[in-house]
Amino acid sequence: MKFKARLWDSLEDNKVKCHVCANECVILPEKVGICRTRKNFDGELYTLIYGSMISSGSLDPIEKKPLYNFWPGATAYSIASIGCSFKCQNCQNWNISQANPTNNGKNGFYSLEGLENRKMSLIEMTPEQLVENVKKSGATTLAYTYNEPLIWHEWILDTTVLLKQENIKTILVTNGYSTIEATKELIEVGIDAANIDIKSMSDEFYKTICGVKSVQPVLDTAKRFKSNGIHVEITNLIIPDLNDSNAEIEKLTNWIVENLGVDTPTHFSAYHPDFMQPSMKRTPFETLDNAYKIAMRAGINYVYVGNTRHKKGGNTYCPNCNHLIIGRSGYRFTKIDITDTKHCPKCQYDLSKDIKGEINRKASQRFSFF
Repeated sequence: MKFKARLWDSLEDNKVKCHVCANECVILPEKVGICRTRKNFDGELYTLIYGSMISSGSLDPIEKKPLYNFWPGATAYSIASIGCSFKCQNCQNWNISQANPTNNGKNGFYSLEGLENRKMSLIEMTPEQLVENVKKSGATTLAYTYNEPLIWHEWILDTTVLLKQENIKTILVTNGYSTIEATKELIEVGIDAANIDIKSMSDEFYKTICGVKSVQPVLDTAKRFKSNGIHVEITNLIIPDLNDSNAEIEKLTNWIVENLGVDTPTHFSAYHPDFMQPSMKRTPFETLDNAYKIAMRAGINYVYVGNTRHKKGGNTYCPNCNHLIIGRSGYRFTKIDITDTKHCPKCQYDLSKDIKGEINRKASQRFSFF
């Protein structure tokens, strides 16, 4: 729905400048920003997607986000809207990320060539209604996910306040392309966790594949979140011939160690061709296995592999003695061996600072991906 936006400046000639994402669009009257969800009406900026969702929500295993060290085995109530601050050629959710809202936010439509007449209905909800839905579902966490949540800024702030009152943890699954101002508000409102997609360490990759200027705002967001107590996990989708070199992966893993710390869970995910298909190749297992080994050599304690089977890449090991703490097959637990105080049963290493929240030991009975 149409709602007065936060974080913008008035400029001359009724133009406005938005500060919600790092594109910081200057928007002319009656025009929208790059995300296509924030519009200038007579010199005032509005979001068009406040409370506008593609569905009333779905229940996912939290590992699907992916978050492996935050409330393992929890159910995540997942919600999404439309639009994105990026235009990634490899987008897996392009049908919502590249959709545009109508002026009242009640419907979405496509501007992509060949899909101009394809429309979708959006569900409108108030923050209070969302909280009631989450409570009824029994979920202990809520994830803003699937499209880019950072452009949903006002909705996230208003709903997080209410969700925290019910002790429901909030999660951002995000490209991290934020500003200092927007990040500050997300930290202050109490976002609990974020999976940040660092797509590459190369500005050229971000320019040619994602349609934005630089990776730097993403790195800055990750550092600000981590240093302010938000649980951060990193995902890197490895695309053949674009970001799969040893030098690229080493640069990423070394940056994580130096700036976020060795306790930062890092996920390498397999790519498959979709949307504009920047590569026609699927990610080979050998490439993912190589990335796993590079990250382990760099000193990262929790390295994971997604979108494919990997003998070790779904498991959580004790960083001190390599004892298997949580075994997984897809999103299903195959083993949980950790004390009630979150110590390794073999060497007594304290895992409580790295694995946040309660471990749902019954999750293996509820979810199975394969």
